[in-house]
This record gives sequence, C-alpha cells and structure tokens, in this order.
Amino acid sequence: MRISLRNRPVLRYVFAIAATALAIGVVRGTDQVVGYVPLLFLPAVAAIEAYAGPGPALLSIALSILGSSLFITINPILNERVHKLTELGLFPIIAGTVVYLMEVRRQRNRVVRGQLLELSTLLASMPEAVFIFDREARVVDVNLAAEQICACKREEMTGAHLNFLAKHMGVHKNEQPVATSELAVTRALRGESVHNEPRAFTNPLDGTTMDALVSANPMRSEEGETIGALLVVRDVTEISQLQRRVADTERHLAIGQMASGIAHDFNNVLNTITQATAVLQSRQDRTEDQRFYLGMIENSARRGAEIIKRVREYIRGGTGETGMVDLRQIMQDALELTRPMWRGVPSLEVVTDFLPVRAVRGNAADLRRVFTNLIVNAIQAMPSGGKLSVQCEERSEMVSASVQDTGGGITPEQQGKIFLPYFTTKPMGTGLGLSTAQKILLAQGGNISFNSEPGKGTRFTVQLPVATELAVSSGQAVEKVA
Repeated sequence: MRISLRNRPVLRYVFAIAATALAIGVVRGTDQVVGYVPLLFLPAVAAIEAYAGPGPALLSIALSILGSSLFITINPILNERVHKLTELGLFPIIAGTVVYLMEVRRQRNRVVRGQLLELSTLLASMPEAVFIFDREARVVDVNLAAEQICACKREEMTGAHLNFLAKHMGVHKNEQPVATSELAVTRALRGESVHNEPRAFTNPLDGTTMDALVSANPMRSEEGETIGALLVVRDVTEISQLQRRVADTERHLAIGQMASGIAHDFNNVLNTITQATAVLQSRQDRTEDQRFYLGMIENSARRGAEIIKRVREYIRGGTGETGMVDLRQIMQDALELTRPMWRGVPSLEVVTDFLPVRAVRGNAADLRRVFTNLIVNAIQAMPSGGKLSVQCEERSEMVSASVQDTGGGITPEQQGKIFLPYFTTKPMGTGLGLSTAQKILLAQGGNISFNSEPGKGTRFTVQLPVATELAVSSGQAVEKVA
C-alpha cells in the first residue's frame, strides 16, 4: 500500500485529508469528556507520513491546527484532574513510540552502514573500473581500478562532471570522439541500459590507447525515479592485442601459402625465359636489335628473380635460428648501417636513449633487418630534417624498443593497411618491409605496434619477451646533423 500511495500523488493527499478528518472527529469527541488533547493527532500524522510521505503529513498538521481552532474554545475543561490524567496516560504511549522509532532508525543506520561497507569492499575487489554518478552526471564514488585507468586519485575525481572525465580520458570509438549525448552514462541517466559496448580510452600519462568494454545502468529510488548511474569499464586491451596478433598470424599464413605456390610456378617460368634467352644470346648471327631486346628480357627476368627472392624471404619470415640477443646492440648496429643516409639529411637530430635491459631470444640478423627498416622509414619521413628518437627499455618482463620521427605522420585511412603485404606509400617501395617485420616478430614471440598523428610524426614500438637475467649496460647520446 505504501508504494502504491507514493506513486499516486492525488491519492496520497486524499488519504491525508481523510485520515486528518477522522483524527479531528476523534479529538472533537474526546474534547467534551477530557478536554482538548492535541497529542491524539500524532497517530494520524505518523500513519500519513508512513504511507503517503512527508508532504501529506505536513498537510495533515496544517489541517489539524485549522480544525482544532474551530472548537478548541467552545467547550471548557470539565474536569482538570481527568484532563491531566489523560495527558499522563498518553505520555508512555508517545514516549514508547518515540523510543521505538529511534531504535528503528538506529537499526536502519547500522544496516545502511553495513551495506555501504559491503559495497565498498565489493567495489575495491572488482578488477573492472567502477564509477558511480549522481543525477547531475557528477562522480560520487569510484574504486581503485578506476583510479588507475584515470591516473587520478579518488578525491580528485569526486564531484567531477562527466564531460570533464570524458575529455580527460579521451573517449573515442572508431577513431572518432564520442558525443556527450552518446556517452554510456548520459544514456543510462535517460533510463537506458548499456551492455558491453566497445570504447577506446587514451591513457593520460603516456598517451597509449586502452581498448575497453563499457556497461552502464540507471540507479533508481524506491519510487522508480532515476537518481544516478553505475558505469563499469572493463579493460580488454590484452585480449584485443591477442586477437589482432592471431588475425595477423592467420593472414600471414594464408598469404604465405598462396605466395609460396605462386613463387614456385613463377620461378619455373623465369628459369625457362632465362635459359631461352641464354640460348639466343649464344648465337653469332644476332642483329643489333635482337641483342637489345634480349638484354631487356634478361634484365626483366633478373628483376623478377629478385622479386621472387623477396617473396620467399617474406614467406620464410626469418632464418629460424634463434639465440640470446642484446637488443641494444642490435639497435646501435642498425643506426650505424643507416648512418650514411641520415648524415645526408640537413638539420636532422638523432637521439638515443638505451636503458638497462636483459637479453631477448631471437635472430640477430632478422632483428637487425627490422630496426634498419624502421629507421630508414623514419628518415625518409623527414626529408627536410627533424628529430629521430631511438629508445630501448624494459617493462614488465618485456623489452620495448621504439623508433620515433617528427615527420608528416600516417593518415587514418592508411593506418589500417600499414602492415598489409605490398601496401606502400613510396614510389619505389615494395610494401613488404613492415609486413615482413611483423611476421618476424610474431614468429619470435614479440609484437610491433605504432602510434601516429598526422603532422606530428610516428612512433613504432617493438616488444620482445625477456629471455634471461642477463643485464645490458645503459647508454644515452644525442647527435645532431647540421
């Protein structure tokens, strides 16, 4: 009954008027016997507050005063002793009711404190980031995981508006910022439920991208009114990276199987052309035109053989022989191999920062080829000069090496194709450099990723698992080419 009355405003006030009228009648009836006793209104007011809420209870008090004023002076107190005894008799009832209500309130507070403690423990133990918002889209509470992904303390986030938090975290979907009206919390405050929608966040500390699934649900009062929203953010970056690596491996496998057959057949055709050309060139009665065209055929066959060689290298994805490798030394070798190239670029600053790292397991020649290709690409992205940064460090049992330039960057349209075989933006490029590098690193248990912003440059990062406790000395240098 209480819930039905609270959800029906008109019925609540009708109930208050009827109950107050009954109370006025009771007080009026007893007034002729024991005199005016206003304490008799309290049961009616308490019942109205319990079943209809505080608003109707206040109306009941006003009506009780108004009704009492109509008869309070009509009948004098017939017996002062009876009047006082009546008031004294009502005292334990009223006092007992007050004590009961205070004890109920005290027990309810203990229950609420216990529930808050359980909720706090539950939030702290959840691996997902949890945010609680009020109806104004302001943060009320967060757990430890939320502090970590936002790189903010709980006290700093409490009271912050949703718009500030979304901007701070760089919320985006499909490489585009998410509008405020489409944020999960905004929709939850409108009464919608959001379940496991993909989102991407930008780490405020290092700018890395975090893939996540977000869920949001409205928080409602007993009356069904939306009073806030609960947001849960699940970090699925590792799962997304694993899925991408599996997809890349399967793609390389499929392309390799197809290219292997094509390379074999095409190589047989080139061998036939080369042998036929050699037979024709051995004849003494060749004319000048025949010599010219035979030379063209031979050169084309040679270029075709070189293409087949690169395809076979891509299919093989490395030599397969692995050992303990000092990645810092590999990167220094790659810098030395490309020195003539970056020495010829005006106003190019080369910065190296090699922190202490342990050895990795891999093939030195293949890794040297990977980093040489990355450095060459970075230099070619800065024909008018800039800054080439080469770094190496160890994080969480992974050795991370990066090559960063300040060139024109990679357009969003090209970023999804950058590791595809034969995709290139260079007029004389083969399109196999980055694809081969990715295949080599995947075969050695590593990975390659990149971050790029048009107009600001590109950063390629190679990660390989640590092999042993072997430590490599650190080094830092800055070299500028005038």
